[in-house]
Amino acid sequence: MVGFPAGTASDLMSRFLTDRLARRLGQIVVAENRPGADGGVAATAVARSRPDGTVLLYSTSSAHAANVSLYRSIGYDPVADFTPVFGVLRQPTVVLVRPDSPVRTVADLAAACRARVEGLSYGYGNTSTRVVGAMLEQRGGVRGIAASFRGNPQSLTELIAGRLDFAVTDAFTGLAQVRAGTLRAVAVSSEAPNAHLPGVPSLVQAGILQAPIVAWTGIFAPAGMAEPLATQIGDAIRAALAEEEGAAMLTRLVADAFPLPTAALADHMRADIARWADYVRLAGIEPQ
Repeated sequence: MVGFPAGTASDLMSRFLTDRLARRLGQIVVAENRPGADGGVAATAVARSRPDGTVLLYSTSSAHAANVSLYRSIGYDPVADFTPVFGVLRQPTVVLVRPDSPVRTVADLAAACRARVEGLSYGYGNTSTRVVGAMLEQRGGVRGIAASFRGNPQSLTELIAGRLDFAVTDAFTGLAQVRAGTLRAVAVSSEAPNAHLPGVPSLVQAGILQAPIVAWTGIFAPAGMAEPLATQIGDAIRAALAEEEGAAMLTRLVADAFPLPTAALADHMRADIARWADYVRLAGIEPQ
């Protein structure tokens, strides 16, 4: 089960993995998109399933870390209700404008905001992009009117159509538009400039982010899954990512491998819940 719509990085990687898991485990494996609540709809459904390996969740740092601070109630416990199986990838966020925009830097964005009484309009489609947008407002002087979308592709559709002034999106969705010449990158949320986006400055180096905001994804099962079963599935995912096709998929998604087994993924998730609490506080976001 995937908590984000078709066309997203989570959707593409989950479908790559279902194909590889089917081959390696000798089972029929299908991906079902169930978007909503920053991955929370799918997470809630999987948390209530049996831990027998028949239902897995392709989850993200949204559903398994940030949502704890972004929502007053999320309907599931990311720690107690799941067995972490294996980490998959890490991916930064990028700020985009249309190619005809005079904006080329975050400073230009701030100046454009000051020149317009109502500020600029922008869109985001998940937790990471929402928080980066809020940090631009709080620490970058980019006063804006934010619009939430069910996924990043939808926000970029609105930007390209001229109904938004800029957008904050995952690097995969953004890079596809940059390469096509339909959008231009202004900044990236990683600690240093991204090799896939040469010349695009880092928001950390610009002083807008105190630390990089990089989303991660992983496979989770309902709590109580037997350790040998979790290990078997995790090993199959590790092998799939190590294939030449797996490396190619990560490159396509502008992502790095995040190959954490059960215990390491659990530790990272707990630490990330605390990190996201800091991000949300610094961004000035009130829980919904």
